[in-house]
Amino acid sequence: MRSLALGLAGLWLLCAFGIRLNDMRKPQSYISALTGGQRHDRATLAWLQGGLPWRGEAGFGRLIVVDVRIDGKIERYASTRLPADWLDCRLWLEEAPDTTQAVASCPSTGPVRLTAAGQSVPGLGPDNKPPSLYEVMPLTSVEPEKIVTKIHRRDHAPPHPSLFLLGLLAMVPLFVLAVRDLKKARKLRGTAALEGVMEETDKGALTIRSGDRRVTVFVEEGEVISVGLGGAARVGDAMAVEGLRAAIQGSAEEIDHQQGGAFRGGETMRLRKGAILVVGDLLGEARQRLFATAGLHVILATAGVGLATLVALGLGW
Repeated sequence: MRSLALGLAGLWLLCAFGIRLNDMRKPQSYISALTGGQRHDRATLAWLQGGLPWRGEAGFGRLIVVDVRIDGKIERYASTRLPADWLDCRLWLEEAPDTTQAVASCPSTGPVRLTAAGQSVPGLGPDNKPPSLYEVMPLTSVEPEKIVTKIHRRDHAPPHPSLFLLGLLAMVPLFVLAVRDLKKARKLRGTAALEGVMEETDKGALTIRSGDRRVTVFVEEGEVISVGLGGAARVGDAMAVEGLRAAIQGSAEEIDHQQGGAFRGGETMRLRKGAILVVGDLLGEARQRLFATAGLHVILATAGVGLATLVALGLGW
């Protein structure tokens, strides 16, 4: 099932990468005017954006205003709709003691004022021409193209709840594996039904020597857990190597125990569903390995869910 979980996680990553790569494509938009200025360690950018006019997609434009730090980190931004003649609009900045405002002056309507906080502050300057700026200096510390690209990515990379749901489903096998490991670890508590050293192995059967006892064990419907063999905590077959320590755990209903049976005239145990054969060490070591494996599965699944959340919300994109 671990292979299934890794396969599902790989498919989810490919799906998420494809969707986000499509989101990150450069948008087909036209910027007719752009302006900006900086004051102390803050800068304000504004531009007029709309469809491609040579394709007949001009339609209604937008005024976008962004407040950004001089290190390029966007603090906030806002946008508002412009009239159909937005290509003929002029753009400039107005300053106030605590904010910088963009003004789009369009022929068919009055001036459209907007700050990056989404507010419109009247009375900061004339309606028909740019005012004199005293505290806002020319833009020198910020690259406008990078800021425009970041805003385009935010606008064209919306949250995708389906990616979160798919990521959650992809992590379900890991959670299932963790639950199974915990159940097996709990089952290995208590005294073993048989502990000893493996002497002989055959297809579906093996012999365990415990003191003077030599017990032939038929795995049948039982489960085999290998400890310290090839670095694996678990295998799904009846793998066994002579000379290794072995232990059997299970209830009386899960183990068919016969003494003096017909098979080789000795003691036999047949493992039914629910019985566990531990190969390579005794029960205590197997329990520790299972707890460690369960913890690893939980960590991987939790990390996968966290990654799915980040990708679905578009954070860091």
